[in-house]
Amino acid sequence: MTRPTRPCRRDREPLRIISIASWYRRLSAAFHAYTQHADPLVEVNNWVAMIVGTHLPFWPLYVLWCAGWQSLPTSLLTITFTPVFLLIPALSRRNARAARIAMPLFGIANAIFTTWILGVASGSELFLVPCAALSSMTFRHNERWLMTGLTALPLVVWYVMLGHAPAPLHRYGPAALHQLFILNTISPGILLIIFGWFRLAIYRRMEAR
Repeated sequence: MTRPTRPCRRDREPLRIISIASWYRRLSAAFHAYTQHADPLVEVNNWVAMIVGTHLPFWPLYVLWCAGWQSLPTSLLTITFTPVFLLIPALSRRNARAARIAMPLFGIANAIFTTWILGVASGSELFLVPCAALSSMTFRHNERWLMTGLTALPLVVWYVMLGHAPAPLHRYGPAALHQLFILNTISPGILLIIFGWFRLAIYRRMEAR
């Protein structure tokens, strides 16, 4: 009696690729469904929240890459605001305006918190710039006073921190701070590029109405 032959490893590879592709499609569909909103301004706000929220868990690894093992364990604190950002889309279903206000406020809080962890010399304050940019693009003309206040708030926070910056949890050497500054310069820049793409999406959706 002959034994049933098992599929060889090469035969199993296509099945594994199909399984990964199917898993990715389901995850992508769930992601889109969670961020989706009838108001394009709110949907963009949700997308930004999810991008930041899914990115923060990897931040200790970036800090580790730049500063080495000395960054542990304090760099692990940089993931603290992750659940807050991930809950913004859920908040938008209950109160869309509150979600649009909460996103830049939590972004500012996260920038201050990260500055406390890594120090002012790391350039973490540069994340205040995307907070101002987001506030300038997710509010309507009849919300201009709210938009102005939230756009100006990061500048006020930066000015206050000039003379009252928190002492860092860990003091890094010049080489590590240089690498961290590069990281904290590139990352807000990438966010601003993404905001530009989102702004185009807002215009297209509003013109289609």
